[in-house]
Amino acid sequence: MEGLRRFVTSTVMARAEHAMMVRMRSFAPFVATLLVCLIFVPALAQSPEVFPGVDGVELAIDSLTGRRIGVVTHQAAVSRDGRLTMLVLTSLPDVQLSALFAPEHGLGDDAPVAPPAGTPVYSLFGRVTQPTQQMLSRVDVLVIDLQDVGVRPFTYATTMALTMEAARSAGKPVIVLDRPNPMGGLLVDGPVLEPQFRSFIGMYPIPYVHGMTIGELAQLYNKAFGIGADLRVVPMRGWSRRMHWADTGLPWVNPSPGLLTQDSPYYYATTGAIDGTNLWNGVSTDARFQVIVARWIDGARLADRLNRYKLPGVIFSPTVVPLPFSKQVWSGVQLHVMDPAQYKPMTTTVYVLVEIHKMYGNRLVFRRPRRGLALFDRVWGTRQVRLGIMRGDDAATIVARWQPGLQEFLALRQGYLLYPDTPLSDTPAWTKAPDVPGRPQIKLQE
Repeated sequence: MEGLRRFVTSTVMARAEHAMMVRMRSFAPFVATLLVCLIFVPALAQSPEVFPGVDGVELAIDSLTGRRIGVVTHQAAVSRDGRLTMLVLTSLPDVQLSALFAPEHGLGDDAPVAPPAGTPVYSLFGRVTQPTQQMLSRVDVLVIDLQDVGVRPFTYATTMALTMEAARSAGKPVIVLDRPNPMGGLLVDGPVLEPQFRSFIGMYPIPYVHGMTIGELAQLYNKAFGIGADLRVVPMRGWSRRMHWADTGLPWVNPSPGLLTQDSPYYYATTGAIDGTNLWNGVSTDARFQVIVARWIDGARLADRLNRYKLPGVIFSPTVVPLPFSKQVWSGVQLHVMDPAQYKPMTTTVYVLVEIHKMYGNRLVFRRPRRGLALFDRVWGTRQVRLGIMRGDDAATIVARWQPGLQEFLALRQGYLLYPDTPLSDTPAWTKAPDVPGRPQIKLQE
């Protein structure tokens, strides 16, 4: 009996061990995956740390030490740890902050600290758009640190260019502290500005959405477009062109009052371009820049027609928006950017405007001043978009017209990029830099 008991016990144990081994083998892929996740995912989840140019300002310390500096800046110019650029600069040894210059929207109403006592603050928006000789009389070197949003009509890059011109005339060096483009460095869309539409909301022949950082734009403006300032750019660390703002780990500080979240630039790029029409983008409401509405649009019909195009990275839904300080309710569509990496803001705007024109004809109005250029044309940098919509051209045809200009721009900008572009094998051949000595130059028409 004892032998039988031992046999039965050993047989049961063997079968139990066999069953356990079978179960373990069935779990092996799961266990392996779990181990990979535990080992590698935390490392992957830690996105590279991005440091804006102000965090590397020591690279330019030789140009700042013992100098009186003028700073073109605003509340969105902060270091990775949230310090205002003017505070970072004044903490450097033997550096004197002698003047501050504010772009459109000023230094920011909710700026956390006031400028040092006795420091003059000059506005560069409105009647005066660039530093005068008198303003620069107490400045030895100009530092520019502005958070751009990657859209040509956004005026900070224009303020930078005009400041560089003034610095060149006054014989003052310029240091630009670079910052991320919130939409990354790969998104390029919209027509290139034509010279006759040059204005404060667009000075140079670049696309509406240009995919460059403000430091890269400084180099492009200075060399290709002939500003000729004594320019130095302090680059970022850790940034690459595929990064959207969320990838940087940097705090989002509103560069203007209407851009409240890190995805706001995508919507601003899209619906800011309806300026000069009788449509409305919801400014001054919680739906700011996310909608295109009018009193007479059937939002459900428009959303349905637009969604049939399956435009990359975006879907549309019907919406209504109360007009501020009024009992009127405007209707239309709300945009939902689902995939920023695929989204094309200006292409999307054209499809929306063409569809509204198809549905409502001349109820879509492009306002024309008694004199001068139409605002819509100045915003877009061309009249071809407006004329195409009014003629009844389809959206694909209108978008196709600006592609040759985009190709030329992409080749031009290649020589001024501070950060690695996409591998050439991943990009169309026309994005490669021209095989010519030196960097291409463009002469602007007066």
